[in-house]
Amino acid sequence: MELKTILDRLADVIMARGTAAVRDELGVLARSAEADHPGAAAALTDWQGAEIARERAFAILRREAAYADAVQRHELASSLLALRGVALAA
Repeated sequence: MELKTILDRLADVIMARGTAAVRDELGVLARSAEADHPGAAAALTDWQGAEIARERAFAILRREAAYADAVQRHELASSLLALRGVALAA
């Protein structure tokens, strides 16, 4: 299952039932994002903090995952096309 699909499903649950409904999943996500996004990772699992702060942290990490995926796909396409002498515009 793609990361995008997993994050989309988590977003649906969060919208319907709040972040507490996916507490364990948010813990895993926070640990995986800790090195690159320490603030968002900390906010994601701050259960003394406001719900909106956890939701915003989730949105930030979800956006970053989508951006990283897009960059990876662009780099792959560029590499494959370069084999044929075609360059993608930036």
